Amino acid sequence: MGYECLCLDSADKLIARLEETEPSIILMDIEMPGINGLEAAVILRNRQKISGKKHVIIALTAHNDDNIRSIVSAAGFDDYLQKPITKRELKTRLSRYLKSESEINVSDPAMNSENGNNKDKLYSLEMFDADDPEFVRSIVEMFVTNTPGSLVMIKKAFEQDEMETVRQQAHKLKPHFSFFGASGVQQMMQAIEDIARGGEDKDKLPGLIERAEKTSTLMIAQMKADLLS
Repeated sequence: MGYECLCLDSADKLIARLEETEPSIILMDIEMPGINGLEAAVILRNRQKISGKKHVIIALTAHNDDNIRSIVSAAGFDDYLQKPITKRELKTRLSRYLKSESEINVSDPAMNSENGNNKDKLYSLEMFDADDPEFVRSIVEMFVTNTPGSLVMIKKAFEQDEMETVRQQAHKLKPHFSFFGASGVQQMMQAIEDIARGGEDKDKLPGLIERAEKTSTLMIAQMKADLLS
């Protein structure tokens, strides 16, 4: 796929190598000899607090537990891939996180629009099976129905200084934007979650929330026009 890779066979070696190299993304198995993936993710996140260097960490797992997403998230992973992993899934997930700064920092989506309609699609259906249009439609309908209310809840919680509610709602919304390939908003949700958890830089939250709201509004309008009309 054109990426430069460094392959290691244990978490101990990974942690040691991070002193001399800073990967853009880490793909890490859950089951490994010595320190397992969940333990390693906790160590990496604690290291992050000291170094200030944040890595995107994706879990690789054969576990099909219904709670696997919450388990890996609690350990500090940003996302996960279920084994057996297809090339298409891997390519999609890598491209979602390995974005340029201009793509990640969506300053004002309205600036890229003409007469209120964006020139480019703000969403993708690549994660879904195109042969099941009814399923795709149902997922889009849920997103369109539930997302505005969740964003309003984040805004109200911030105004009332309820940072844990802000964190929870941002964490819940993050994978929804991820499913639709909206990496910019996904990373805004990650930033909102991180700030709400740490309690620092709270002055950045109003701007992040506003940009996320603007982008999701345009994204929902596109979905309605394309899929729900």
